[in-house]
Amino acid sequence: MSLSVTLDALYEAAFLTDEQFRILDCNDRAVELLRVANKQALIGRSIADFPSENVLADEFPTYLKERLTAVPFVVIECRMPRDDGSLFWAETVTHRLSDATHLVTFRDVSARVDSLHRAEEANERLRAAIRDRMEFVSNVSHELRTPLTSMSYALTNMLRGICGTLPEKAVGYLERLHVDVKRLMTTVNDLLDLRQMENGTLTLHRSNIPLSFLLKDAANALMIQAEMKHQTLTVEVPTEECYVYADRHKIERVFFNIFSNAVKYTPENGTISARIEAQDDRVVIKIDDNGIGIPPEALPRVSQRYFRVGEQVAGTGLGLSIVREITELHDGTFAVMSPVPGTTQGTRITITLPRCQAPDLFIVTADAAFAERLRVALAPLGLTHRPLSEKDIDAQQRAFCSTSKFIFDGALTDTAVSAAVCKIRRHPDSAQSPMVILTNAMEPLMKREFARWRVLVRPTTVSPEELRHLLCN
Repeated sequence: MSLSVTLDALYEAAFLTDEQFRILDCNDRAVELLRVANKQALIGRSIADFPSENVLADEFPTYLKERLTAVPFVVIECRMPRDDGSLFWAETVTHRLSDATHLVTFRDVSARVDSLHRAEEANERLRAAIRDRMEFVSNVSHELRTPLTSMSYALTNMLRGICGTLPEKAVGYLERLHVDVKRLMTTVNDLLDLRQMENGTLTLHRSNIPLSFLLKDAANALMIQAEMKHQTLTVEVPTEECYVYADRHKIERVFFNIFSNAVKYTPENGTISARIEAQDDRVVIKIDDNGIGIPPEALPRVSQRYFRVGEQVAGTGLGLSIVREITELHDGTFAVMSPVPGTTQGTRITITLPRCQAPDLFIVTADAAFAERLRVALAPLGLTHRPLSEKDIDAQQRAFCSTSKFIFDGALTDTAVSAAVCKIRRHPDSAQSPMVILTNAMEPLMKREFARWRVLVRPTTVSPEELRHLLCN
């Protein structure tokens, strides 16, 4: 069998070259691909002459020789010119047959390369459209958040009686409106968080937070909606408070989204229950409902962005995806089960978060009875209580950290309290720590001065519940 017959048996354009990669022979496919008159038009030409733009040029033979000493063949993709002036994308494969000869094949891959280029252009257009969409959503969300925040403040103040005593029916309407405003705020914040997560700019402002209070607050925010559907909403927490190092507002949003879904998809007279289970270094939150549940085929996708179960039109499809992504940002885990284990209906959402130590509470006082009263009132928080004299602040500063909390006895002189506050605020580890002064007598001017230092002033008769919320918030 002659070498020409062997070359013609190949589907690709094939060339036999000498050691300098000059063409000795070729097949008919090479003549067709390069659109030359006959084989003689190719004999003697160098393979290095074919790549357009001469990207390898004189270095091409040297490069191929060096590569072929280490590997059996070399593959290069480049643009090639034909004799009629047209160009095509070629995949060239060079084989070393001996020290004196090489086999080189050309394959026209223009269709594949063009498809890849079109796909890349389409992907870039899609990415641009997604960027434009998210930018639009972000801008609209920012525009919505300001009036919604104002509405929320106004409703809160009205419910607190700033406009005087309101009729019971008006209070009911305001409470329902407040719930709807909160729900809109949650949706707006979800969209803004989604934007930040997509571009990697979401910042977590972490602190040691009591999980029970967050879970109860989220449940209370949906209590009116649950009562409207005659649903039972309960929260079970351990005797000892569990703390997590987390962004308070983000984790509160996680619970709010879960409770919101549970209320929405649980029928009237249904039940929703949440409980916290403390482990050594983790804390597990399980929220169950006896609602319509989730079809088995939808479970793997239920926490994907924009996914909605079945043909439901309510909601944005972001609730559980935000829950999952925020949980994972806190090094936690997210799981969905439907039906609830041991039953034939409903859904269980399980969130697991790393547990951390309870923060220190420094009680600045000279009165042991004052310190003991606070210890009893704040016992549910599980804080580590540290009575502290204003004279000992300099010596105790090493114990201060970003999670420390401070309560000042207003029976101390204003000068002593001011000096203590200044020292603590100027310490880098306690500059942002929550501070409360308990006093029944303080001049308005002094109150404004403490407000500048971000210190709350409350009467000594403040209820334990309000004091706990002040320290937690």
